[in-house]
Amino acid sequence: MMNRRLNNRAISQIIAALMLIAITVTAAILLYVFSIGLLGSLGTGGAQQVKEQLIMEGYSFPINSPLVVSIRNVGPSSANIGSADFFIAGVKATPSAPPSGTSCVGLTLTPQQSCGVTVTPATYTSLISGASYELKIATPEGGVFAYPIIYGYGQ
Repeated sequence: MMNRRLNNRAISQIIAALMLIAITVTAAILLYVFSIGLLGSLGTGGAQQVKEQLIMEGYSFPINSPLVVSIRNVGPSSANIGSADFFIAGVKATPSAPPSGTSCVGLTLTPQQSCGVTVTPATYTSLISGASYELKIATPEGGVFAYPIIYGYGQ
């Protein structure tokens, strides 16, 4: 009986040692993967964060008429809105001077400056009155700003 107890104890010690080794190897692998990911992200420069911040102060988008938008730069740096691309519902639109006020066309907005722009969609036939669409403004510096607009608002 004493012999059987020693054999069981020896097997338990071997299994415990193997489990400790497995846990140690697993922890080492996890630490290696974490450190490689951290070093990899520190090694690359990554994308530069855009400091432009544009807000839409208001808009008017009557049926079968161009969209008139008022934009303000609330960011810490100037925004080249004059060379920006405008998209309505994913389709590139044509910007032009608004009926009144400061025009965004050809303008670089300084911080806290606002301007207006008239945006003419490529076509009106695909737009539904009362439906919400997305106005996107893409600046040359890489800033992309999206605003919801409703076709038929401001009649």
